[in-house]
Amino acid sequence: LVLPPKLRDLSRESVLVTGGGRGIGRHLAREFAERGARKIVLWGRTEKCLKETTEEIRQMGTECHYFICDVGNREEVYQTAKAVREKTTKAFLPRMLELQNGHIVCLNSVLALSAIPGAIDYCTSKASAFAFMESLTLGLLDCPGVNATTVLPFHTSTEMFQGMRVRFPNLFPPLKPETVARRTVEAVQLNQALLLLPWTMNILIILKSILPQAALEEIHRFSGTYTCMNTFKGRT
Repeated sequence: LVLPPKLRDLSRESVLVTGGGRGIGRHLAREFAERGARKIVLWGRTEKCLKETTEEIRQMGTECHYFICDVGNREEVYQTAKAVREKTTKAFLPRMLELQNGHIVCLNSVLALSAIPGAIDYCTSKASAFAFMESLTLGLLDCPGVNATTVLPFHTSTEMFQGMRVRFPNLFPPLKPETVARRTVEAVQLNQALLLLPWTMNILIILKSILPQAALEEIHRFSGTYTCMNTFKGRT
């Protein structure tokens, strides 16, 4: 008899979601609230979206606060982090290590491991974030109670990726943001270090490691990933 894995209890946890005003971030906030998180803090750049998400989470019965913050601005991050610590709890790595409790999640992209033309800046940033999280995850192996999860989803049906097209959409349909959010929170509760979505992306990684570059280029051309950004109309 194989028992199902035990999911981590979130009822005593405070959750910080960056980009929590829209897209997958909003769905993540909902998912954490539905799974019993004690408190949710949202970071984002657009106050209107943050307010809407905050009200939605509060209506679900979960305490929720938001802060306007551009995570690309270091000083703004530090200032907002100080405000978060003063209003909620100290929720960043040094404090996590001290308390021996915490979980860092990076919602990345499969493009971190398999780049496409027309998205050089995006692919580069995702590859960098993947390397950072890989190093961090290994560095936390001897840190009890503190874990990390990296999520690498395929094309997701959000406005950021509007217009992106592959040759066989029925074979590789875009992921729903709520699916990505649900699987991400499950990975946190299972202390899963790496999650690729959908599972077929694991095959891509295997092929990339064993096939010569010329064969990979032909796969890109055949699947349509070589030209998928030609119709891109999303946000940058």
